[in-house]
Amino acid sequence: MKRRYDAVVIGAGLAGGAFAWALARRGRSVLLVEREARPGVHASGRNAGLVRRIEASSAIARLSRAGAELLAAPPADLSPTPLYRRTGSLLLARGPELPTWEAAVAEAQAAGVEVERGPAGDWTQGSGLQASDGVAFRTPADGVADPHEVLSAYLASARSQGAEVAFEAPASLIVAQGRVAGVELPSGRVEAEWVVNAAGPWAAELVEAAGGLSLELQSYRRHLFYTGPLAGVPADAPWIWDLERGFYLRPESSGWLLCACDHEPRPPEDAQAVSDAQDRLALKVAALAPDLVDHPIARAWAGLRTFAPDQRFVIGPDPRLGGLFWATGLGGHGLTTSGAVGILGARAICGES
Repeated sequence: MKRRYDAVVIGAGLAGGAFAWALARRGRSVLLVEREARPGVHASGRNAGLVRRIEASSAIARLSRAGAELLAAPPADLSPTPLYRRTGSLLLARGPELPTWEAAVAEAQAAGVEVERGPAGDWTQGSGLQASDGVAFRTPADGVADPHEVLSAYLASARSQGAEVAFEAPASLIVAQGRVAGVELPSGRVEAEWVVNAAGPWAAELVEAAGGLSLELQSYRRHLFYTGPLAGVPADAPWIWDLERGFYLRPESSGWLLCACDHEPRPPEDAQAVSDAQDRLALKVAALAPDLVDHPIARAWAGLRTFAPDQRFVIGPDPRLGGLFWATGLGGHGLTTSGAVGILGARAICGES
């Protein structure tokens, strides 16, 4: 490990991995540090793997479309093959929020995304989900990715282009004369022109301890459940998200991956599944997918999704501490958007348009 780099990236999740890759391919010397013993331990490794192009926020939608296209056709230095499997998706909308999603779909279509509109009840047949009312928006190009495969591609490409990665390396910021001069690691001091804060749920406390921007990030625990193998679950079926009722499912290893879209505030932590979450899931399954009520749950896990107060991503230089660049608050969109976020941030750091 050297003692000076163009950039030190804190956090080897999807955002941090994408930043390391995007900076390394621009010829910058990069050190990626991670407090855990391996990458993607927390939110990045515990998500549902959905690649999604339609979002209610225009800002997030632009990054989602760009990130999805990067996964579909990755640069040669990142992967020789697509980084997700195309299955299509169905977003179900109804009620007072329908106009919001109609507008989001129109924006996506204007940007060149193929989206079809149809009756929810017709398009959800065979999934076990009851949706006799409402509108379904089908996006054939959406799909499913393995977050560990995507993160591994970022890290392998970054390393091949000179980036270094250090695990079990918790970092604190070194501040001198109102500027971040580098990081303090267990192995000693490392200097850097830029430090990228991609520490996820721990991003705010990392900066506050150094006197930077006080940002009220909030993390929320969400659970995922896997039914185990079941008869008749088509592997190539689209994933389905009922936006109003807060429930989604997708095929997974011959069974179903289910989520009740729980949203419980939690401090930064290693999120663990709790027993009453399965009770809450059972209530939604009984109401929305009664054909699945009798199927046991083979596995449950939880992760944190971190948001800024305005629900937008936090990407950019800290207004108080020079040399510090934020890359956090992706709020569950990290898998789809990470490549686009990394490229956007690397361009800013490198002084590009």
